[in-house]
Amino acid sequence: MIKRTVVTGLATAALASTTLMLAGPAQAADDSTCSITDVRPHQAVIGVEGKRVQFSVTTTCDDQDIKFYVRGAGVGTTPHAFRFAACNYAMVQGPTNFDCTHDGSGVIDPIGGWYIGPDPYPGNYFAGPNPIYADAFVDANHNGKDDDGGEHFAFASTINLLRKTQFDGTFNASPEPARKGKPIKVSATLSTADWNDGTWAHIDAPVKIEFKAAGQNSYKTVKTVTATDGQVDTTVTAKRSGTWRASYAGSDVTAASASNGDYVKVK
Repeated sequence: MIKRTVVTGLATAALASTTLMLAGPAQAADDSTCSITDVRPHQAVIGVEGKRVQFSVTTTCDDQDIKFYVRGAGVGTTPHAFRFAACNYAMVQGPTNFDCTHDGSGVIDPIGGWYIGPDPYPGNYFAGPNPIYADAFVDANHNGKDDDGGEHFAFASTINLLRKTQFDGTFNASPEPARKGKPIKVSATLSTADWNDGTWAHIDAPVKIEFKAAGQNSYKTVKTVTATDGQVDTTVTAKRSGTWRASYAGSDVTAASASNGDYVKVK
């Protein structure tokens, strides 16, 4: 019977690279009955410093003792060629950028950029879909090592890397309290992580001004404005007491975010 097996774990991935050397032949695996069907996560939101991401592989293998390693794009011996890596088994020998002591997680760190082969690329270049590769084997002798003989089974997919965004406590609604029917001024500043240099940068983007009436559980959009150089300044009409906030829906390279809420009592 074919079972759906999900293998998870937590491993630091240094960015130094060497040529990928396997620890030895893998436990035999029939590709017709044993394969990787997914690698997770499919997305990672990263701010102004690298982030440890826990990986898992889903397989069709009729065996619970699956060992795997996951890596980003890049081959060869150029520094940073393997942009991230993770594994949940101890390699007999292999590239120095696989540190399996954290069992299944790897640090993805685009800050400052990476090399692909001999060519440098700025950090923001890697926002969006990135290739991801997983290799696995059945650890028949349960020693946690790729030394049982046989073939690997592999899987290629993508992971979407998004630049984190934030309002960072900048949202404000005033005056407090406000008179019914009078304008309320709202302001906020929207920033996104700049992976080129590891700083926060203001961005031009559509921002929703949202309101949650007192006693209600959800926000409703009152208006949409455009942040200019990150700055949002607009007015709304005071109708009833409640909480105001700003939200950003994100894009194909930046993550969504919402500001702090600011309660305004209306008299």
